[in-house]
Amino acid sequence: MKLYKWKKGDGKDLLDFLLALLIGGLLALPLSFLGITSLDQILIPAFFIIGFISLVGGIFSKLFL
Repeated sequence: MKLYKWKKGDGKDLLDFLLALLIGGLLALPLSFLGITSLDQILIPAFFIIGFISLVGGIFSKLFL
């Protein structure tokens, strides 16, 4: 089995991955202190709120435009 040979853009991809990991960790740490440990507890209400705002905006755009 051959070892992986580094290509030209691999360092940037690795830095992007490490930056995303750091940002995700910094966001997850305060949320875990608040008792929100699951991603579902964040995403489901966010989708409901965004959907409701879109629905209301769509109704108002049809009424007033």
